Amino acid sequence: MIAIRAALVSVSLLLPAGTAFSQTPQAACSGDAPACLLGEALAIAQGIPALRDRSEALFAIAETQAGWGSVAEALKTAAAIPDLRLREETLVVVANAQARSVDVAGALATARSIQDTKEQSAALAAIQAVAVEQARKGDIAGALEAANAIEDLFRRAEAQAAVVAMLAEAGNFAAALDTARKIKGAYWLPEARAKNAYRFSETTVDDYWYFEAMVSVAGAQARKGDVAGALETARGIEDVTARSRAMAAAAAAQAQAGDIAGAMDTASAIEAAYGDLGALVAVAMSQAKAGQFAPALELARNIEASYGDLTALVGVAAAQVEAGDVNAGLATAAGIRNFSGNMRALVAVASAQARKGDAAGALKTANAISDSRGRIEALEAIAVSQSKAGDVAGAFQTTQAIQNPYARTDAQVAVALARANAGDAAGGLKAARSIEDLQGRAVALAKIARVTK
Repeated sequence: MIAIRAALVSVSLLLPAGTAFSQTPQAACSGDAPACLLGEALAIAQGIPALRDRSEALFAIAETQAGWGSVAEALKTAAAIPDLRLREETLVVVANAQARSVDVAGALATARSIQDTKEQSAALAAIQAVAVEQARKGDIAGALEAANAIEDLFRRAEAQAAVVAMLAEAGNFAAALDTARKIKGAYWLPEARAKNAYRFSETTVDDYWYFEAMVSVAGAQARKGDVAGALETARGIEDVTARSRAMAAAAAAQAQAGDIAGAMDTASAIEAAYGDLGALVAVAMSQAKAGQFAPALELARNIEASYGDLTALVGVAAAQVEAGDVNAGLATAAGIRNFSGNMRALVAVASAQARKGDAAGALKTANAISDSRGRIEALEAIAVSQSKAGDVAGAFQTTQAIQNPYARTDAQVAVALARANAGDAAGGLKAARSIEDLQGRAVALAKIARVTK
């Protein structure tokens, strides 16, 4: 089942039964309207005896309510979640939804109401989410005001960097760079150095989040096609590690755009040891996707030999299958001697076979995976592909091969949601209602309710 992030709190934290379950009266519902589906999910959640499972089900329900903008109902559902940490995370989701709906005051109030158990991490995450949403809507001053309200200087700079990243992804590079420079100017004030020095070793740069912000700007510029601008931004970063990461992002964008020569030139200028790894992987993947398997394999094998990294080889194996050459993909996977890498490659091959519609071949590959986690990953990917293609019965049959009951339930939830996302709400609901596990059924219904509204 969906993993919980902390130990459960005492049963005494539970509210009386029914606290959050009178929000969508079943009598007012007919058919499979989204509100009725959520009411159905709530009724199921109420009957789940295990606190962990009930918490996960209620989290999914509150997430849907918040996504709809039903803040009051989401807050009621959050209040009934037994697990304290998950309840806090639910409030972060609600605050984020409030910010998206331009209720900044309400979002900040929700964030500040979080009774945190670990250095107010959830409350600060919620405030950061509010700042990011304000930046998304163009209110840069308001975003920085929200971020600046965070007392912890390190977390404040983290929130400011998140604002920069949002501005950059929106294509507002001038504002992003200007905001990044404000982080550098305001973060490590003399009186703050001593107070926050415990956060870093002596070798760590003071302007950590400023550099992170600049890397995010360069990456966004590269992804949006402004490679020259990305390289200019990257070269202006004082820290060699951050500068190398920004250069690698630019090289990767060049490779993805088909400019292999340019990408290799950029990669060769990267100063940090191993800093060009991501760029070289991107080049190999770009070559493979273009059907240039000979140079892609040569580069991928050189990457393995020089860096011990198998990402490129795994990607090439999947690309060979996507191109219709299953035997070549299997041969590439078989050539990986590292056990973990070989398993990763087989998972990638099986997933690619399933996406190509060869469920039988994908299952054969999956069954050859000796690592249980890898086999589970492959089987879930196969089942999801079957569901997307309309074979829900086959997908559920595939999930039955997953021995771990929690992982099997997760896969069945993914199958139901995949069918609904494919436009077949009725098929998705039929799949969701056939999930035996109560928590899985409630989560699937809540998620389908959100995508069908």
